[in-house]
Amino acid sequence: MRQDLLLSPLFALLALALPPAPLGAEDAAAAPRAPSAMVVRAADDFTQVAELANPWVVNISTTQIIHQRLGGFWEDFYGFDPFNGGTRTFKRQSLGSGFIYSPDGLILTNAHVVAGADEIMVRLVDGTEAKAQVVGEDANVDLALLKISGDKPLPAAVLGDSSAVKVGQWAIAIGNPFGFDHSLTVGVISAKERTNIFTGEGAAKYQNYLQTDASINHGNSGGPLCDIEGRVIGMNTAISTPNEGSIGIGFAIPINFIKRSIPDLQRAGRVVAPKLGFFTQDVDERLAKAMKLPAQGGVLVTDVATGGAADRAGLRRGDVVLSLNHHPVPSAAALRTRIYEADPAASLDLEVYRDGQAQTLQVAPAQLKASENPGTWHGLKVVANSAEEAPKRGLAVNDGVVVDTVAEASSAGRIGIKPGDVLMELNQQRIDGLPGWEKLTKAVDEGQDAVLLLVRGRQSAYIVVPAEQ
Repeated sequence: MRQDLLLSPLFALLALALPPAPLGAEDAAAAPRAPSAMVVRAADDFTQVAELANPWVVNISTTQIIHQRLGGFWEDFYGFDPFNGGTRTFKRQSLGSGFIYSPDGLILTNAHVVAGADEIMVRLVDGTEAKAQVVGEDANVDLALLKISGDKPLPAAVLGDSSAVKVGQWAIAIGNPFGFDHSLTVGVISAKERTNIFTGEGAAKYQNYLQTDASINHGNSGGPLCDIEGRVIGMNTAISTPNEGSIGIGFAIPINFIKRSIPDLQRAGRVVAPKLGFFTQDVDERLAKAMKLPAQGGVLVTDVATGGAADRAGLRRGDVVLSLNHHPVPSAAALRTRIYEADPAASLDLEVYRDGQAQTLQVAPAQLKASENPGTWHGLKVVANSAEEAPKRGLAVNDGVVVDTVAEASSAGRIGIKPGDVLMELNQQRIDGLPGWEKLTKAVDEGQDAVLLLVRGRQSAYIVVPAEQ
């Protein structure tokens, strides 16, 4: 990867010809301001942005201890090893970026930068290194909040307003691509509100990316994307890699999205999203024509949970959601992100198309409070199963976990799961008691359907638990 930034002679001339920021007569004669926590402006180059931002950009390195089972004759041919085989242990290391959020040592980065790490080290611009602890981490938004300790206050980032960002404005990415500390690249904002860009395992549930052509590569993840005045407008997060390298299409989480997530990460260690209680699918051209809708787009409501916020507001199966708080929602992914970004304490204006006309419903979200620990997943509360407990309950199996209660209006209640059912697998992973259940449910992407292996009496079946908005 070439690290130099080449400017054409014409571009260089244009850059030099740019007028300086407006100044008064007395200001014009004054000496240039030194970079500080104040916002500065780069009139003819990007040196002031670099001077302002570099002190709060950090390098993040992680170490993960991997225990790999060694296959042998028995395992290769019979699928098990009566002699338990052997294991080898090795370290997996990775690099990323981050930026200082507060003087007391809080640092922001991507969740995928620190996922599974046994040790996280942060290196500051002066070369100082410190071990970091995870305050909060959530793959649903691909954000992590870290904490380091120090003897003095740290320089904190100047945060901007991503809602004011416009396509075509300057975008400056700073980070540690391939381990090259504090590399700065320049481009423009290419697009806004990119949703559903990445799907499948590991993809963030909530996506609302800024798109930029500023060069972003492996190791830039977690670093800041700045505007021309040095303010952070986003966090560099992902790139489009059809050829396994950067092709000039990068994506950043908007800073306003990050601001929305920080209190949850601090208080609960994860994000807490409002729950409206309805199920959806995208409206494509074929479906729009068959349902005689005025146009393609919007989100079709396929079901509404009884007693939920959407049900109380009057939302019905067959409604097409057109906008949320006056912002269009072209897809289910966009709607999910809009719900997450909304003020959790305020009612939402949901514009729907019904019976040939549009109308607006006011929905009061039923938010799951971060201070509460309901011990449920999709409305299921489970208890341990064992060889001692199974006979008492009249169960045919003594493995997995047993359903204790089911919330009627929940996903699980709506598909017919009952108290006394035994859950053996979640997403084709064996449920090893209550610890295994807790671990597996936490790993489920809330935006995706989940598959349970359920035993009732002497019969078993795989059932799908649908995702809920």
